Amino acid sequence: MHPNSFLRTLWRTEFRSEVFVAMSFAGALQQRFDDVIKPAIESIVHHGRKLTANRVDLSKTGDSILTDIVDGIAHSELVLADVSTVGYDSKSGGPYRNGNVMYEVGLALACRHSAEVLLIRDDTHKFLFDVSTIPHKHIDFSDPTAAMTTLQQELMGRLAERDHLLDARILTTVAQLTSGERNLLQTFSRYGPEKVFWLTKTGLSALAAISRLLDKQLIVTVGVTPEGQATFRWTRLGYILATNIETLVPTVAEPSVAESDGDGTDLGDE
Repeated sequence: MHPNSFLRTLWRTEFRSEVFVAMSFAGALQQRFDDVIKPAIESIVHHGRKLTANRVDLSKTGDSILTDIVDGIAHSELVLADVSTVGYDSKSGGPYRNGNVMYEVGLALACRHSAEVLLIRDDTHKFLFDVSTIPHKHIDFSDPTAAMTTLQQELMGRLAERDHLLDARILTTVAQLTSGERNLLQTFSRYGPEKVFWLTKTGLSALAAISRLLDKQLIVTVGVTPEGQATFRWTRLGYILATNIETLVPTVAEPSVAESDGDGTDLGDE
């Protein structure tokens, strides 16, 4: 599937507990993945879940591998790309980097925040593009233990920054909540992150609020009940928001006229 088609139709804001790894499959680099990259990733527990390394199997062909690549880039916690030079051009003598990896880096930078992408390399050659805004790290892989520790720390730093981005998105979402959406979030907050829930009564206001929660990607549709009611599950953003709704959007007691700094507005017919 073409990346643009995938991102327009299948991209979700939910992320799997994995790090997508873009790197050359050259045999000489397999040990780097086995001894440094994979153990560094899988030594990290983020929000109670152990991360795994997702390296797409190049034995696949056609649309299948491209779909797996775009899906991994779009839905992993982070994207890690080893952009080390892999050889020298026979005509210019200049170093070059793996073309497939650079393509995946381009996809990642197109659909993810730069804080969610980490570039690593073992060379000091000049890049063909400006990486000043992209987190990148030179790593000496000759010492696997030290390299693994360095990479682990860099990944944890990226995850911490990503959490700050999530905090900012929560505040933005809170600022746009209606009372109907808030009430539904509070009602559904008793359900855990993996639980499925639905409305037993569907008035127009509730249906409108559900539609807006779906648009804001706070919940996702997962099926229907035998009676035909749509069933939902939390996204990570939605669950965090719902379980903290009383703090983020507190219920405010209506002040007396003497205490009030503002006026309630009656939107009824005059």
